[in-house]
Amino acid sequence: MNKEIEEEDKGKVAIWLDKYIENHIGTNSQYIKGYVAKLREQNPNITDKKLARKIKNRKSFKNGLVGAATGVGGILTLPITIPVDLIASWKIQIGLAFAIAHVYGHSHNTADLKTDIYIILAGNSAKEALKTAGIQITKEITKKAIQKNITKEVMKKIWQKVPQKIITKSGEKSLTSFTKMVPLLGAPIGFGFDYISTQILGSFAIKYYSGK
Repeated sequence: MNKEIEEEDKGKVAIWLDKYIENHIGTNSQYIKGYVAKLREQNPNITDKKLARKIKNRKSFKNGLVGAATGVGGILTLPITIPVDLIASWKIQIGLAFAIAHVYGHSHNTADLKTDIYIILAGNSAKEALKTAGIQITKEITKKAIQKNITKEVMKKIWQKVPQKIITKSGEKSLTSFTKMVPLLGAPIGFGFDYISTQILGSFAIKYYSGK
């Protein structure tokens, strides 16, 4: 696959990711709200941080199972050559970021949530993308730091820059693709990779929204 095709595919993935995030925020708001409320009801007097960690652990385990299941029986890909398990992981991780946003009361503004989720998915590599959009983040990236710097114009730049960082970052997953041809080896490695990556993303989301 030559470089031009690769860049074209990245653009298609970025468009898919952008539409999925918007649709998820728009259609799943009540579901996520109910999910968080139910967990609070089941765990009275729980702090926001402990609730967020509980959600992080649940979603990490679920994503691990996805990694294990898709780590067996060969590689299934979309026409744009993005592995099915990567798409499944993104869906779980976007849901995780959205749920943690609800825990900390940041679920009222769709535009802000979209930016938040992009930054959380990109993780530490978001700093580089923010710099290219003209924003210097000297400390850890938090919701408060973003609110101080982001305008509508800057948001548009972020929506153009950050998806590329997410796609590049997610390329790490392809390093484990060879295990999918070895079922007994692929399942545990697939579980471990997706579990750990979701744990890292969840921890980043908690720091982002809590500011701690």
